[in-house]
Amino acid sequence: MFRRNWSGLPKDVSFPTDLAGLGYFVNEDDEIRLIEDPNYYFKFFTSRNMRVNERQRFAFNGNDPNKFCDKVRVLIQAFTGAMEAIIHDRLEKEGLAKMTLPLEASPPQKHTPIFTSPDLTSCSRVVVIFGEPTQDLGVLAGRVANGPGGIIKGSMVSVVRALRQQAASPDDASPPGIVLANMGQRYWWPEGQRALTMTASVDTPLPSLVHSGKRHIPSLNDIPGSETPLRHMATVFADVLARIPPNMAKIDVIAIGESCEVVENFFEDQKHWQVWGNRLNSVMLFGTVFETGKLTNVGFEKFLAERTRGYLLSEEPLDTPLAPPNGNASLSIEPLGCPCYSSSEPHHIERIAIRALGPALGYLQDVAMAPDFVNPPINVIERPKTEFTDADWEKLPDEERPTIISVDPEIMKKELKQAKRWRRFEETGEAPDWDSDSEDEEELVNDGALRSGKEKNDKGDTWE
Repeated sequence: MFRRNWSGLPKDVSFPTDLAGLGYFVNEDDEIRLIEDPNYYFKFFTSRNMRVNERQRFAFNGNDPNKFCDKVRVLIQAFTGAMEAIIHDRLEKEGLAKMTLPLEASPPQKHTPIFTSPDLTSCSRVVVIFGEPTQDLGVLAGRVANGPGGIIKGSMVSVVRALRQQAASPDDASPPGIVLANMGQRYWWPEGQRALTMTASVDTPLPSLVHSGKRHIPSLNDIPGSETPLRHMATVFADVLARIPPNMAKIDVIAIGESCEVVENFFEDQKHWQVWGNRLNSVMLFGTVFETGKLTNVGFEKFLAERTRGYLLSEEPLDTPLAPPNGNASLSIEPLGCPCYSSSEPHHIERIAIRALGPALGYLQDVAMAPDFVNPPINVIERPKTEFTDADWEKLPDEERPTIISVDPEIMKKELKQAKRWRRFEETGEAPDWDSDSEDEEELVNDGALRSGKEKNDKGDTWE
């Protein structure tokens, strides 16, 4: 008899937390490349064991502490490493300062980090950015930051730099203040003394390589004020933006992906709208899919139509008008409450903000410079309905055609009979003790005639 002790389980894998240690470097185009072969970007599949691959990505994204053995340092600071450390360093060089939510939390206590402009309380205009709830702080699109495009393009650094070129208002030539909220990192990792995304929390170190994971304990892993994306947004407004004098700054809101729905739910609440509605300057929604038929706040609905713009997944050229606030049936776009434009990004929502950054921020600037701004009427494209002909079918690529298969009739008959027998077993808990091909018996199984206690077949046999 064999017995395996806990000590006999394979140890969980760990990786360095700097790019060089992981085998990567940043080239002259600001792209992360493999040291071993600079023609390659980040390589996820380094092992057949998915746990190994996920642990490597965990360290690469910047979630592992530098050294667990350095206990004092773990207790006095929140660690970052690899790509996240580079992004945060560049954001700080752009003049942003990292702060914690709750405000009174020190680094070893449960908190969610955010970035803000140091002079926030004296700004006449503030731009608040709510990224996707799946992304780390400062990341726009991981597939761009660690791949083609580079770190600046795939991170909030590009957004901050573009906003630095704008004027706050007609009377204030200084750039607007900036708040980078953290919709993603809302899971507290006690061992690492830092906040993680829910996705990254699965890849934290485990007692062994074969452990399946850790149980989420709200009292241990939830961060006060950031339990959900909506709660985090409410905390940002209540604890950060509320410190700005009411008559001082107008607020622009940028939301990406699922955060679009969070933003709309926040302002749909009459209590929030009464406090912030008159201070709201404009809203930019990247990838909105929230139908306005669910809205009941008339004031916010009017604001969406007049001072909000959305960018959607679309293959049309950048900035092509797709739908007015009441939607566009010809393009299957539901009423989204605001004018919607093409981002020229056909596949990934996280890339919309990168593709449409120029015209989107230009829109925010236009609204900021015109206090009485109202969205002008737009002429949208319409896609006429066309019949799909045999010639069109021939032109259709193989990968886009539906799969058509043929099945032998005898095989189909056997599979149907087996399915009927399984259904009888699931309904009655009894399996038939016969294996006949009789259509009459199959019909008995099909219509449930065998479900009663004792039944007779046409030969007079009786079974329980």
